[in-house]
Amino acid sequence: MSHTVVLLLTFAPLAMVLAMIAARGFAESKETYTGEVIGRGVSTSVGTYGPTGRYMMHIRTDEGRELSIEVNGSTYRSLDVGDRVVKEWGRRWPERSE
Repeated sequence: MSHTVVLLLTFAPLAMVLAMIAARGFAESKETYTGEVIGRGVSTSVGTYGPTGRYMMHIRTDEGRELSIEVNGSTYRSLDVGDRVVKEWGRRWPERSE
């Protein structure tokens, strides 16, 4: 009985964290929009494991919403202010529209 409690207390927090990460990624992939990049920027900080960067894109959707989203480095480098973007269902980040 005590081994079961120890296992539960050991793995339950890890399972909860993994579920939260998966839910966030799934929620991001469900959103769809088209719009224009109106700003972008990089913020850096130094932590325990060295410097880290956060790539932010500011997008105004065709419906008038303004979004600030964190993207990966390759998405950040591929988009510039004024670019038209489309965010499709199932994709995590927006892409340049044709």
